[in-house]
Amino acid sequence: MISVRSIFRNPAALVWVVAAVWLPTAGAEGPLDDAIRLYDAGRYAESKLLLEQVVAAGNADGITRYRLYFCQRATDDPAQQQTLTQARALLEKEIVEAQGFEVAFYLSNTYANLGLNAQVPRIAAEITGRLESGDIEAPTTAVEQFRLGKLYDDQDRDREAAPWLEKAVDGFEASGDTTFRPYLEWGARWLAGRAMDEERFEIAAKQFGRIGASGNATLDDFDKLGLASLIIGDYGSATKAWQRAVRLNPGNADRYRYGSALADLCRATSDIPISPDGERGWDEMSREELEQMLRQQAQVVRDVKAEAEAIDALTREQRQAFDTRIVGARPLFVGAAVETMRRGINLREAAFFGGYAPLIFHAREWKLTPPLKAKRPKGRREKTDDPGF
Repeated sequence: MISVRSIFRNPAALVWVVAAVWLPTAGAEGPLDDAIRLYDAGRYAESKLLLEQVVAAGNADGITRYRLYFCQRATDDPAQQQTLTQARALLEKEIVEAQGFEVAFYLSNTYANLGLNAQVPRIAAEITGRLESGDIEAPTTAVEQFRLGKLYDDQDRDREAAPWLEKAVDGFEASGDTTFRPYLEWGARWLAGRAMDEERFEIAAKQFGRIGASGNATLDDFDKLGLASLIIGDYGSATKAWQRAVRLNPGNADRYRYGSALADLCRATSDIPISPDGERGWDEMSREELEQMLRQQAQVVRDVKAEAEAIDALTREQRQAFDTRIVGARPLFVGAAVETMRRGINLREAAFFGGYAPLIFHAREWKLTPPLKAKRPKGRREKTDDPGF
């Protein structure tokens, strides 16, 4: 499966999160407080004016200048690069006395925005090293836990990053404070991406579900939520996720429509086998074997229908027997289709060329065409003295 975590290896990947979430410094008053509120609301042009006042008054630390940089960047202010350079100079001084993780967190992202990518893991390692030596205490708040997790991620130390990001995301969700929603979403995507790579689909579904509930889920988030939910057997959630993906991108939604229809088909299918032949797992089948399985089960359906059509008048018992044979082909068909989706194979293309797309989309294809009902003759019904009850 193609890695879904490569986006997190971009040193600048957290830039927008740093811009969107931060806390006021202790004792902040006046323009800085107002600037923070405007910044938190995404009103960068207004926040920039107040931050510029704070900087002009000579009271701005490195983090405040970093915030001003982002406001300037958001408003295409040509002074942005100069401000970022000033933020770097202050943060490099402040990091010497810093006891927590906030200054290192912002300095790391400052380096990333300056293109000094080699400095990102270096400064991150310095701070996490101080934690590991006991010089800095372990964080107890969700926001500091997040920062520590991100600093471990800056070093590609996933095993150390994961537990801190898990604690942070749990803490953000429990607090209900929407100020930290961008941190929650970034952390949940990181955890979900790692879980998808390791095929821990229950964890992935949980984390992508959190993002979906945040109101800021992307098309990719819904797609992966649908896939993870499908694989763990939560077919209702899979259908809903892919339906939301369709609404986001209706013009290019074939994959999501096929996924949603397949989830519905899974929900209607009992006893989906964990093995295609009683010996191997689905993941041990080659792509060619999967496609052959889908075509074979579709052919079973066609053959049974052709056999039934050759009989002039089916009895109810005969019809039920034919329907049972048709439905008997569905478990293997569904199992192969789910594995096809899991591997990222284009199910639409395979279904189109294999001639079995209707079996995915239409439940009626899994039974014989019902017989036509005899039409009632037109005209008024004769009256009778019998009231009919």
